[in-house]
Amino acid sequence: MTSVPDKSVFSWQNIGISILGGIAAAAIFAVVARGGFGGLLFAHLAPLPLMIVALGFGVRHGFSAAIVATVILSIWLHPVIGMAYALLVAGPGWFAAYVAAGAPRGRRDLVTAHVSSWASLAPATVLATAILLWIIVATISFGSIDEALNPIRARAFILLDAMVREKELSDKINPTELSGSVARAVPAFLAAYGLLIHIANLWIAARLAQASSLLTRPWPDIATDFHLPRAVGGVFLSGLVMTLFSGPSGAMGLVLAMTMGLLLALQGLAVVHIMVRGSRSSALVLSIIYFMLGLLGWPIVPLAALGAADLFFNYRDRKTAAAPAQPQKPAEKSD
Repeated sequence: MTSVPDKSVFSWQNIGISILGGIAAAAIFAVVARGGFGGLLFAHLAPLPLMIVALGFGVRHGFSAAIVATVILSIWLHPVIGMAYALLVAGPGWFAAYVAAGAPRGRRDLVTAHVSSWASLAPATVLATAILLWIIVATISFGSIDEALNPIRARAFILLDAMVREKELSDKINPTELSGSVARAVPAFLAAYGLLIHIANLWIAARLAQASSLLTRPWPDIATDFHLPRAVGGVFLSGLVMTLFSGPSGAMGLVLAMTMGLLLALQGLAVVHIMVRGSRSSALVLSIIYFMLGLLGWPIVPLAALGAADLFFNYRDRKTAAAPAQPQKPAEKSD
């Protein structure tokens, strides 16, 4: 992929765009903070304005917009909300756009290959780190991770107990035990679902920038470009081992396993795209897989296993190498 330097130009127009992008991002998150179903749906677009500014007008302007949004939320709502926004939305969102832009530094790009996978790994790193730090701080502050998660556990118990009484769940289910498991899974779920939101917004922002002729990088073939480093597989396995322990170690292991597992599932999807590419049933197969992912969710497990195996066996490279070469026309003989 061609190296493209960062195009952040500090003109009054671009500075104004940075400020407007920050205001828009803060406004979206303010609606989310007020709660309600509409706010919950709107939450999925929280990183979008920052990413559009970063990809369309330069990563420095995207960073400026992130700072503006964080300051507005810290003053307007509460410093804690501003900090949460910075750690869960602005930080991972800007970092994803920065890497997607090639991680420009000086007159060169630090990331020139497999940009799509590195851009997905960037928000995963920020989100996982932020939530792991929260688990450590909460455990120290409350004495145990279970005490810190008690409010979530109480809400889950009320909901599960009502479902058991109304026969929506089997009476063999113990709401007390299940609510504890649900509460322990919440930090990992937030990390993984937040990662999914950031990746989806990054794709949308890049497409919008491309449609507006603002995207300076060529669009990659994601199915072939998405190659995670093998260290992701090691972190994933380490997280699985940590889940066998109780306390904060188990909660932290679940965060690592779910975030890295989602990335591996994306690599598994890339493998499937390459394997069915060129076949007559490719559209049908992919439609079924995406439908099952959205409806059931469990297909993410075999996809993650396929992605982990691809880290070491390079199935896509093997298929490309095994593809029949195009026949060459014989050279014409000259008289």
